Amino acid sequence: MTPPVMTKQELDEKRQRLERARYTAHANSDYPHYIPGISVIVPCFRGERTIEATLRSLLDQSLDFQSYEVIVVFNGEADRSFEIASTLADQHPEFNLRLFFNSNRGAGAARNVALSLVRYANTIFVDADDLVEAEFLTSCLNAMPIEPSIVACPIHNLGETGEIDTANTLNERISLLDGKAVPVTDVPWLLGFNACKLVPTKLLETLRYREDLKSGEDLVFFANLLNIKGLKVVFETSVSNSAYIRRLSDDSVSRQPKSFEFNVKQRVQCLSALRDIEVGGPARKARTQLERAQVSFVLRYLEEFPEDEKKLDALLVDMAFVDFPWNWINDGKAQGLVFSYCFLPYADTSAVVAAKAISERGLIADVISADMSRNRNKDETLRFLCSRFIDKTIEIPVAPSFADWKLNIEFAKNAVAQARRRQEVLGKDYATLYSRALWMGSHIAGALFKIEYPEVIWTAEFSDPLRFDVEGAPRIGELPADTDSVMLREIIRSQGPVELEILTSFDLVEALTMVLANELIFTNENQLNYMLSKYPAEFAEMARKKSVVREHPSPRPADYQVVKANPGFNSNRVNVAYFGAFYVNRGLGDIFTALQNLGDSERGKIALHIFCSDTATALRQVGELGLAGIVFVHEYLPYLQFLNAATQADVLLVNDVERSPTMDLNPFLPSKYSDYKASETKIWGVLDPGSPLSRKELDFKSFNGNVPSSLKAMKEILSTFW
Repeated sequence: MTPPVMTKQELDEKRQRLERARYTAHANSDYPHYIPGISVIVPCFRGERTIEATLRSLLDQSLDFQSYEVIVVFNGEADRSFEIASTLADQHPEFNLRLFFNSNRGAGAARNVALSLVRYANTIFVDADDLVEAEFLTSCLNAMPIEPSIVACPIHNLGETGEIDTANTLNERISLLDGKAVPVTDVPWLLGFNACKLVPTKLLETLRYREDLKSGEDLVFFANLLNIKGLKVVFETSVSNSAYIRRLSDDSVSRQPKSFEFNVKQRVQCLSALRDIEVGGPARKARTQLERAQVSFVLRYLEEFPEDEKKLDALLVDMAFVDFPWNWINDGKAQGLVFSYCFLPYADTSAVVAAKAISERGLIADVISADMSRNRNKDETLRFLCSRFIDKTIEIPVAPSFADWKLNIEFAKNAVAQARRRQEVLGKDYATLYSRALWMGSHIAGALFKIEYPEVIWTAEFSDPLRFDVEGAPRIGELPADTDSVMLREIIRSQGPVELEILTSFDLVEALTMVLANELIFTNENQLNYMLSKYPAEFAEMARKKSVVREHPSPRPADYQVVKANPGFNSNRVNVAYFGAFYVNRGLGDIFTALQNLGDSERGKIALHIFCSDTATALRQVGELGLAGIVFVHEYLPYLQFLNAATQADVLLVNDVERSPTMDLNPFLPSKYSDYKASETKIWGVLDPGSPLSRKELDFKSFNGNVPSSLKAMKEILSTFW
């Protein structure tokens, strides 16, 4: 029967009373003991078509009215839902029906209001368009053991034409556990929805729904229960007429049409919220299953709409979501192989440059590297640089070494074995191979793989000269006459154009790479010429024909914005920022002398910010030079913070490596330049004449050992900004 229509005045007066009652009830909700029984929470938004049926199913429960309450919270836009519920309450005063209002739209917000009002020892959630069978509450309560547990009951689907589906996938999973009690960490899938779970109210006292989530807030809410040690789920023994009836319609979340908003954005937001829940042990594995379920939505969407990967990338930047699991999206899609002895998440320049190179190549790859935990700190945020193009990352457990041949060949053999196994899993051979060295283990692995799989296209990059150090002296690396080195020497002899003198492990690796690689990459023309000048003309010509000059890749625009930094720049001065090792007698010495020679008014307009690892030494020397009010010393920033700080500076200072007198040309291009040039911040270069850096487009220039040129550059900087 259709309930009588209330007048607008009657409705308004009743709403006002209930609003006051909500706050009164909330103020008095700190019960020393909960009442035995169940609090049923029903959020209602525009539920006028279904709310009466929902409440009548709760009215018709076999449980006595003193053992349960029903809390309905109306939220958002008003319709006749309140009038219908209010009429039902008036008609059945014995029904413990409590009605409240919440002005904020959202089921999560409504449930949070209700959670602050519950009075009974157990809580269960029922949606305003669902139903429950007559034995539902009784069977749930009877199944609750003495120790706090979650009780799970059957769930049936109600179709739009009225048919009941008891064989739905979810109910079949529940039925398989009929009468059993299992750890909640064994059944994380049960946490993915609000329905059919009775939970002790004590377990929910400190939990609230995330009101910023448009969907998935129920999953995140219940996932917090993974942290309760020893918590079990009791699957009630089958009782007739005791199911939760879930109404399915075209508006149901499970039937949402595919869209970037729902399948990607909301799933990523939910995934991020799950990551905010601190868990360990079995709970971490259970949380990972929930995360994977969210990512599966994203994966299926991107398979159909691959062009929206760029939108996902932009979303991750907006959210500062640096550890999104792209590897789950990329699973099994690797086309290329990368050997990078030092790789992410280790905070090392070579690892960062390799990551940028992978991103620039834009090819999904597997990466095999060495365990550098003994030598380098980790920075998990670095994965953001290239995770979009990574399938699997594999670390080889070997003692890291720069020069030890035995340790490097051990790494290389293990790396190739891992790559071989990955090809078996993928069911195909890698099409491309990329390796990058100053760490020579990368190129040794590349050579061994190329020998075994000659069809692979091997691109080998030299970040700096391998055989010679920064002073131009030959690097020392003993080369024992073992089976491996003898075999590799023979390959160089048989495939190279001329006989070479190979005395060290560095000699062997550099020559072997030049012989076997399909493409050789050098970061600048000087480096190419310097390295090839050390070989006989025939050998140099062979290498030159497959050589490419390509600078270190610059980060993507997104990389500069994903992690915000607070570098401490002075808004009243021109901020010049230097990031790197601090040497007062090398590189920065000229800058300091120039600062001392500025006039008083000029010194008050400029600030030099030094970000370095040895802040104690830097602070002491700055103080001794009387520059404490002009030069400011900061801790070295993690890489992504450094990138963001670079965009906030007025000028970025980069200095050349000072060339040894024994070197006829400077083969070094500072890797910082590639980071600076994409920041859109002005760059000041302190140069070695004829260096690769000296040929770049720089906003300001000075020269090593030439204080007047540094002073001139400072005055140009001041005139530009003042």
